[in-house]
Amino acid sequence: MQFLREQQLITKDIEVERRFEDATRFLFEKKLKHKPLKLVGTAHADGAVSYQDKLIFWDNKSKESEVNLKDHVSQFDGYIQNADKKVAVFLVIGPAFTEESSVLAMQYLVENGTTISLITAAELKALAEEWVGRKGGSGDAPFPLGYLIQVGRFNRKLVPKID
Repeated sequence: MQFLREQQLITKDIEVERRFEDATRFLFEKKLKHKPLKLVGTAHADGAVSYQDKLIFWDNKSKESEVNLKDHVSQFDGYIQNADKKVAVFLVIGPAFTEESSVLAMQYLVENGTTISLITAAELKALAEEWVGRKGGSGDAPFPLGYLIQVGRFNRKLVPKID
């Protein structure tokens, strides 16, 4: 935050959240080739895309420390319960995550049937950059979103090499 203020990119902390949300929408739409859905009202996830007959939700957490899922799971549960369709995965995008968060994500899946995947902003950006820069690929081909459905911490090794 201090760096962003020094560069005069932000003046208030809330601006970081908005820019983080804008950057995530950009990655999904322009790099991963999935148009984000318009969410109505104020009590909803930061973003969503269609996946088969379901939804993929995401929420950005712009913290300077590890995200602890325990602090946010009831908020996310409300978004999931109020969704118009089944949520295939709820992505939590942050700088880092506590170890306890992966355990809680598994517990949430067992108890509620919805996957929570914890992915860092850097991991999502790298994945999107790899996708858009792949060789021999069609520039308009959408990223196969099913690879994001991973309980707990996102594991890039579970996504086949992108050429």
